Amino acid sequence: MPSPETRTERTNGAGDDSDDRSPLVGVMTSAQDAAQTTAAAVRSAAETAAEHLPSAVASAQEVSRDTARVLDDLPDQALVIGTSFSMGLGVGLFLSGSNRLLVALALVPAAAMAATLLNRDQPTADARRSGRQLLPAEPFPS
Repeated sequence: MPSPETRTERTNGAGDDSDDRSPLVGVMTSAQDAAQTTAAAVRSAAETAAEHLPSAVASAQEVSRDTARVLDDLPDQALVIGTSFSMGLGVGLFLSGSNRLLVALALVPAAAMAATLLNRDQPTADARRSGRQLLPAEPFPS
């Protein structure tokens, strides 16, 4: 006697039951709400940053001018020592595997001091325009 066959139907989970879709709709709705809230927060932060940007740029320019003025007043020996120290610090950080941003920040003062030293060796713009040459105070030391 043959055994009776039982048949079961398999589905892939994409049924048409409305009960299966209601949790998915709830998740999508909450995700859309979260995205809208995040977008509003980002928009607000960007507006606040845009309001403060002109004053931040002005203060950065003022600090840059003050730094250039101080570097111009330093003697050559102090600039050489400062440049050497900053370069040594940057190279040491690089060789020890520190973060690239930290290495770059350590080299910024060295670049500023080296640029000041290099600009001192060149004649001033007024002397170049008039055709005069700047001579050292004592051309032939005795």
